[in-house]
Amino acid sequence: MNKVVFIVNEHAGNGRGKQIWMRWKELLTFPYIYVTTERSGHATDIARSYAASHKDDMLIIAVGGDGTVHEIIVGVTGYNHVRVGVISAGSGNDFGRTFSVFQTIEQLNWYVHSNYESLKMDLALLTIDHDQYPVVNNAGFGFDAKVAYSVNHSTWKKRLNTYGLGKLTYIIYLIKELFTFQRFSFTLHTEDEMVTYDDVWFIVVCNQPYFGGGMKISPTSKPNDQLIEMTIVNKLSRWKLLFIFSTVFFGKHTKYKEVSQFQAENYTITMHNKVYGHVDGEFSCITDENHSYSFSVIPKAWNLVKLNIKKELEK
Repeated sequence: MNKVVFIVNEHAGNGRGKQIWMRWKELLTFPYIYVTTERSGHATDIARSYAASHKDDMLIIAVGGDGTVHEIIVGVTGYNHVRVGVISAGSGNDFGRTFSVFQTIEQLNWYVHSNYESLKMDLALLTIDHDQYPVVNNAGFGFDAKVAYSVNHSTWKKRLNTYGLGKLTYIIYLIKELFTFQRFSFTLHTEDEMVTYDDVWFIVVCNQPYFGGGMKISPTSKPNDQLIEMTIVNKLSRWKLLFIFSTVFFGKHTKYKEVSQFQAENYTITMHNKVYGHVDGEFSCITDENHSYSFSVIPKAWNLVKLNIKKELEK
């Protein structure tokens, strides 16, 4: 391999990114370059700069959480000579529940010294007017987006992370929004009809099954089938929503009549209320009333290292 670049988010997982990198780098058996991120969006700029300035095969490895991985994939999308590898160091790590990631130093050393292989992966895209938001894992609107926004802007998250209890922040705000969230309505446009959904808790469009730190919200999603799945949860009480959330970790929520799921290459929706949105767990927008939003797929957009530990992606 001609070039290996590590992009390290030392602050991921409340400092776990730095700890993992300091331990792994001492045992690497190949030459490499490493760069640490300094701000939000920096990983995208670093990855794109390296991808654009070199034409030979390149491996870019993320050391960080899902946010860092998202930024790197956005930066290398469309550069066929670049492979993306991941060393998970975040708190949620939903990416590693579906995609292959380096789990040991020995595995990484072997991969770099071998005739490395890769798999083509899709990227979803949320379009809002003239703005486009690439989606690696999932994106949506509603209850989950409001919880994620509240958690990410909470002073409690950093405090609890210090004691390894960061996930409690999510539980705290999930319960809070359970009692305060205002449900909404939207219209789904298909080729044949328009269907309006009322009393909606959330909509999520997925490129892979997991979100929210291990919840299997979209069990049938595959990130390389050129399709995306939409899940709608509506017309249920607050207490039943809490119960259904407890089944999401096992992918059992789909049996309830209040949960609707669809599979397609693209979707267009019209939101009828002001609702929080997210892309891969990060705030995207607050929707405008009676405004349209669309989701689509960029097939085979980026290359994932092939480690034969997530064989379902090859089926």
